[in-house]
Amino acid sequence: MRRYALLLVASVALAGCGGGSSSTPTTVETVQLPTTARAGDPGKEAVKALIGAAKSGDLDAMWGMASAESKKRVGPTLGEFKSGAGGELADSLSELGDYEVIVSERLTPEFGIVAVDDGDRVYALPLRLEGDTWKLELGSPVQIRPLGPLPGKTEAVVAQIGAAVEGPGGDVNVVMYLDGSTEQPQVRGTATNVTTFANFEPGLDPGRHTVVVAATEGRQAGATAWVFTVRKPVGTPGSTGG
Repeated sequence: MRRYALLLVASVALAGCGGGSSSTPTTVETVQLPTTARAGDPGKEAVKALIGAAKSGDLDAMWGMASAESKKRVGPTLGEFKSGAGGELADSLSELGDYEVIVSERLTPEFGIVAVDDGDRVYALPLRLEGDTWKLELGSPVQIRPLGPLPGKTEAVVAQIGAAVEGPGGDVNVVMYLDGSTEQPQVRGTATNVTTFANFEPGLDPGRHTVVVAATEGRQAGATAWVFTVRKPVGTPGSTGG
């Protein structure tokens, strides 16, 4: 987590229950948040410990890193965690190669986001602050789905990145990162469904790009990350037609 990070957070106030299709105006705030008393980067420390445990198959350690809310959702017992969400997470993270932390930020007083990139794929995970320790937030009811460019796709031109956020309702905060840098997305939505997007003029440069999207809804948080590629113009070295 960066110390006293300045985040441009696109916020939309949503009702906690009920439906409706009217869009809610977007407001953009600059939020200054202090770090915890712990030194260093606790987000980076947390994901390093998690990946290390996954690669060694230490699901007991992974269980200990999960937040109390997560344990209720993906457990509630260690045995159920190992046979379900924990085993799946360990399998996924163990496939990561040498990686770098591309995002580590505090989003709210309670939640943070950390994401890693191994040059092939990216992985993002929300963190929940319990006392003075950042815990892993697993099985979140806040679900984020890429809208475009889709994961793994190669596009000729990319001038917009979008994602859909679904959750239990509440005050929604969304933050988007392109290639590790904070963007200022627009947000539109209803009580439990939000669309967030960022426009780029001119379009993005050719090459590989990473996207990380994190969202909080009240006392819940979710995150996702993906990779896409912008194709080089036809006729340039390394480009292909079609």
